[in-house]
Amino acid sequence: LLGFDLFMETARLRIPAINEKVMRVWGPFMRKCEVNRLSGIPFYISASILAIAIFPKPIAVLSIMYLACGDPIASLFGIMYGDRGPRVSNGKSLIGTSAGVIACMAVTLIFLSTQPMATSTVLGLTVIGGLAGGLAELLPLEVDDNFSIPVVSGFVLWLAFILLGI
Repeated sequence: LLGFDLFMETARLRIPAINEKVMRVWGPFMRKCEVNRLSGIPFYISASILAIAIFPKPIAVLSIMYLACGDPIASLFGIMYGDRGPRVSNGKSLIGTSAGVIACMAVTLIFLSTQPMATSTVLGLTVIGGLAGGLAELLPLEVDDNFSIPVVSGFVLWLAFILLGI
């Protein structure tokens, strides 16, 4: 899937006629800056493959869910309400980032509630996971957040699991 996507991305970026056809179908779902550069899809797929390969299953699932749920919620709230509050260093809104953290916390709480863990452990990991997933895009990395969110949050969660002896 990654190979096919990279082939299609390369083709559309090198052949204007293909890019025009792709934009007719996918343009409404893409950001304007992605018209003439790679979309977020190869970063998403790469990070998902890496998360599945490196992290234990619960951590891989959570880190991918942070990207699938937390990032769009952060973006939606940032677009809708971001002008009502301050912006952080990379231009992201505090309101969008806060919504992303809350969404990641909700995902963590729901997922970990199905696991055999003490309630205090679930609540602690909910806070850690929510912060890791919601704040990963704020790191000063020159990497697409579709890649950084699962990788950074996965490593933070993995460290938390190790420290808690899980």
